[in-house]
Amino acid sequence: MAGILFLGVGELVSAQLRYSVPEEVQVGSVVGNVAKDLGLDISTLTDRRFRIVSGPNDALFQLNQNNGVLCIGKTMDREELCDGIKVCLINLKIVVEIPLEIHYASVEITDVNDHSPTFPESEQRLEIAENTPPGTRFQIHAARDPDVGTHTVRIYKLSSNDIFDTEIRDSEEDKIPFLVLKKPLDREQKAEHRLVLTALDGGSPSKSGSLNLTITVLDTNDNRPVFSKDIYTVSLQENAQIGTLVIQINATDLDEGSNSKIEFMFGKTQKKKVNDLFELDSVTGEIRVKGKVDFEDAEMYRLDLQASDKGQPPSTGQSRVVIKIKDMNDNTPDIEVTSLSNIVPEDLKPGTVISLISVTDRDSGVNGKVICKILEHVPFDLTPSIEENMYSLVTKGRLDREVVSHYDITITATDCGEPQLSTVKTLSVQVSDVNDNRPLFSQNPLELYLVENNGPGTSIFSVSAADNDMNENAAITYNFVRGDGLLRDMTSFLNINSETGDLSALKSFDFETLKTFKFQVVATDSGTPSLSSNVTVHVFILDQNDNAPVILYPVSSNGSAEGVEEIPRNVNAGHLVTKVRAYDADIGYNGWLLFSLQEVTAHSLFGLDRYTGQIRTLRSFTETDEAEHKLLILVKDNGNVSLSATATVVVKLVEPREAFAAADVKSASKEDEDNNVTFYLMITLGSVSTLFLISIIVLIAMQCSKSTDYTSKYLQETNYDGTLCHSIQYRSGDKRYMLVGPRMSIGSTIVPGSHANTLVLPDRRGTSTEVRPCFDSKLRYPSYLSMAGGQRRGIQPWWLAFCFPVMFGCMEQVSAQIKYSVPEEVKVGSVVGNVAKDLGLDISSLEERRFRIVSGTEEAQFGVNQNNGILFVHEKIDREELCKTVSPCLMNLKMVAENPMEIHYVGVEITDVNDNSPNFKDEEKILEIAESTVTGKRFQLPTAHDPDVGINTVRVYKLNQNEYFSIQIRESGEDKIPFLVLQKALDREKHREHKLILTAADGGNPPRSGALNVTVTVLDSNDNHPTFSQEVYSVTVPENVDADTSVIQVNATDEDEGANGDIEYFFGSQLDQKIYDMFSLDKNTGEIRVKGEIDFEKVDVFKLDVHATDKGQPPMSTDCRVIIKVLDKNDNEPQIEVTSLSNMVSEDSKPGTVVFLISIIDQDSGLNGKVICSLSDNVPFDLKPSYQDNMYSLVLKQHLDRESVSHYEITLTATDCGQPPLSTFKTVNIDVSDVNDNNPEFLQNPIEMYLLENNVPGNEIFSVSALDKDLNEMQL
Repeated sequence: MAGILFLGVGELVSAQLRYSVPEEVQVGSVVGNVAKDLGLDISTLTDRRFRIVSGPNDALFQLNQNNGVLCIGKTMDREELCDGIKVCLINLKIVVEIPLEIHYASVEITDVNDHSPTFPESEQRLEIAENTPPGTRFQIHAARDPDVGTHTVRIYKLSSNDIFDTEIRDSEEDKIPFLVLKKPLDREQKAEHRLVLTALDGGSPSKSGSLNLTITVLDTNDNRPVFSKDIYTVSLQENAQIGTLVIQINATDLDEGSNSKIEFMFGKTQKKKVNDLFELDSVTGEIRVKGKVDFEDAEMYRLDLQASDKGQPPSTGQSRVVIKIKDMNDNTPDIEVTSLSNIVPEDLKPGTVISLISVTDRDSGVNGKVICKILEHVPFDLTPSIEENMYSLVTKGRLDREVVSHYDITITATDCGEPQLSTVKTLSVQVSDVNDNRPLFSQNPLELYLVENNGPGTSIFSVSAADNDMNENAAITYNFVRGDGLLRDMTSFLNINSETGDLSALKSFDFETLKTFKFQVVATDSGTPSLSSNVTVHVFILDQNDNAPVILYPVSSNGSAEGVEEIPRNVNAGHLVTKVRAYDADIGYNGWLLFSLQEVTAHSLFGLDRYTGQIRTLRSFTETDEAEHKLLILVKDNGNVSLSATATVVVKLVEPREAFAAADVKSASKEDEDNNVTFYLMITLGSVSTLFLISIIVLIAMQCSKSTDYTSKYLQETNYDGTLCHSIQYRSGDKRYMLVGPRMSIGSTIVPGSHANTLVLPDRRGTSTEVRPCFDSKLRYPSYLSMAGGQRRGIQPWWLAFCFPVMFGCMEQVSAQIKYSVPEEVKVGSVVGNVAKDLGLDISSLEERRFRIVSGTEEAQFGVNQNNGILFVHEKIDREELCKTVSPCLMNLKMVAENPMEIHYVGVEITDVNDNSPNFKDEEKILEIAESTVTGKRFQLPTAHDPDVGINTVRVYKLNQNEYFSIQIRESGEDKIPFLVLQKALDREKHREHKLILTAADGGNPPRSGALNVTVTVLDSNDNHPTFSQEVYSVTVPENVDADTSVIQVNATDEDEGANGDIEYFFGSQLDQKIYDMFSLDKNTGEIRVKGEIDFEKVDVFKLDVHATDKGQPPMSTDCRVIIKVLDKNDNEPQIEVTSLSNMVSEDSKPGTVVFLISIIDQDSGLNGKVICSLSDNVPFDLKPSYQDNMYSLVLKQHLDRESVSHYEITLTATDCGQPPLSTFKTVNIDVSDVNDNNPEFLQNPIEMYLLENNVPGNEIFSVSALDKDLNEMQL
């Protein structure tokens, strides 16, 4: 089997023989005949002590000294003996003595397939994210088979499945299995996969071992939360208490863990008002009332909700909650009074509209139905309109400012809700004065007593009239009235102050000239038309005693007051002689004359009546009485200062016949005078009566001559284009015909038959009326009739039948009588339409009637020209500012014309023009989308806002050309919500960001557009394994390095970012514990440092499996191998192993005889393990090297002489070749064994002995001694 080399006497031969034997053979099995193979004499083996001197301590092999056969001494397990070593060699050192021979034999223990592959654990659990891309590998436990060669693990097989496959990586002699993902995982379909990995060796038959693989599919956030409904609808009563639960929404997410934990929130585009009214519990999905919910603010709320899970990145789902608010009767009616003026003239006719009352109740339905009434007993009434909750405050009776000048009208509006709510509003109506009261004098006629002889120019009297009207209507001017029967030249002597009514005389009055006169003063107010009244002033001139009595009789021919009276002498006593007549122009006491006799010839004869001036006889005349008597009569008045006159009467006594003739002449003269006075009085009275009759006739004629034909004045036929809002069909029974014109009552009755200018009103007792809508704008109708009759307009019977019941009856309102449309943004001053013409108003009277707009927008967007009745744009109109999103945008204008009052409603529709471009709230929208997002997923984008309406608002959304995204539109009511749809899977490592442009275009012509920059940031998903820069790192490290010395820094990169790209390093799970004891691995830096003592002599190569794992969820990992080759250092001293056959050597041994076998072992390698061995000086021994390194024989160099030197202490020095060299000293004790090579010798020869006598027999008497240098037996 092997050759034997002899290197001189006693030299060693290494591995001279080599045998092979399978493991597990029975004890006693023959390995080989070593003696025969070495060429030894089998018969001498026992004598030569043929034996094994080195090898396994447990005596795996035995040598039979009888036949030289090497056999199995103990059952061998190759895996136990040579675990991990491919070729298992057992080196045996065999010695035979006499002469000493050393032989080396190697026995190779060959492997048999006695082990099955085994895995470190019976089950391995893997956690793999469901978004892991196909092709990803996962290292799994390798099976270990202690057998070698073909008997070790050769293949791995995986149980049949559609998802996974295996891949084997050869790493030197290892086969590392990897689980390879073939198809995408879906946790929601299958959360766990159970596989069996079978490892097979190459034996025949093959043995196998299995590993149960449990693959838990880790959830990734690949499912959106899904609401139980796309749209939730719920009703909520307004004024619900804060905290009231509105609805609880529910969303589910098929994912698990944080990926399925859902948070609810309002959509980002939600209006702030919604956030103020409602709160959303982010955990439970409960929507509760947060603020005051008012039906009147909004009847419905649309809440866009978003359910977002807590995955990274989060996924969201959308839903909408429609909250319909139920109205409660929580709003009191609101009374809006549109007063044409809070001052109304007192001459208004019953039925005249004072104010327009709009009663609004923000509640709806019955709660918003309002009944309005007036509480007080006032001459006003509320007349409902055909339009709900609209009333006209009209006069019920005639007003009289002078009786009641102010009314506080309390209007109560009560809704029909439960409980009923009321609003009270007081409307102050001031009754304005009209000139309906004439100035009145407190007394008529007036009597003025004026003392004559007044000073010219002085005030003599003042007239004053009172007018119950006020202001100008009560401002009175005074003037004289001129006319028949009145003093024509009054102004020549009287003057009147027109403002104060003071009368002054222009000259001095003379009672005697003018005793009385009368005149009329007219008091005229300043109203329009003015009213007046007259007062007759009777002026009585008061007499002053400025005239002396004038003797009327007797008067002489020359004018003196002298007269001769002849009386018969025979008259009796008491006879009237004469009567003195005196006249005093004064009156009263001043003109009351008293007569007295101043002088008389015979006091007893004549007597004078002091009051009448009659002179009578006191007695009869006698013969003795003188024939002639002279009487001096004093006539004086009774003034304060009496004035007087005297008259002389001469009484002549005559015979009786003469006296009678004179008396007859006087009596006839007096009768003629009285007849003249009566005639004059009759003429005067007749003239006055005639004049009065003529005046009456003239007045009657003037009244009768006034025209009653109002046709040409008020009802001129004129046709206009207009819009008929309503038509009325009626059945008439008895008819009454009425003509309505200015200042006329509806009840004014005229003679039937005036055709086109006749209004026929059905008798309400037998007429039914049907009102129906009619909107034929192409027809031509007469103009509208004013509420109080109108001015100059053509009216046809059927048209009046419509207008009066609707427009005039109870002054009801007609809504939107005329409707115009005007585009927004038109220039200021642009004509909307001729309202006056379309309403049929008399354009010439517009200004006088104060034709105007009384309600509309506060900004006065429109104005009306009173000169031509044109409605024009007053301010620039922006439909979006006025009506926001309300369509159509209708501006209701209330137009009023006064005298008589008319109310018209005009609707102006502001049509939209495409003057606004779609606009996004922000210029840029940043979306974060995970690269693991499945295709088809939608992401809501901000909507563009276009204030325009209709076709001019947003119609389409477009996305710029790209391969990853498309746009999808969802209709939500009138809104169009754009969604970004993922078309192609994202890869952040290729494109971290996508720049898109979303364009919103409206439907205008040309269309306008707005753009939104959409930046899609691709969020990293943990879809990349860490990758080491090398699959195998190889590094050398010297042994005995200090602890914490850096060995190598492995580096792995992960294309992911964030936590997905943060890598941690770990040692492989199947490393021996000694690796963990020797090295440490910084999990963050990948730096491997020395932890324990590295000894080349123990392990010269370390193989470390390093595991790099990212921090993603779930983590992904990869492996590399680090081979650390230990560099030997000369840190081991040589070890001298002495194989001594015996520690004694015979002194007769020949030079060259092997005394010891010396094996020098240095665990270092290379030069460090190369050893030079030497002996101490002056010893009879020498070292002979073997052909095998570090093997020596200690041989005799010369003959020995025990008797000279019986013991040697030989110092062996072994020095390696390292730097610095290390040495080992070993002392070997050799005793020289004696051989009988010396004769005994006496110390003295001859010897003399002196013996005393009488010794006792048998006692010792002397001793002789001889010395022998030999020992033991040889000394005997």
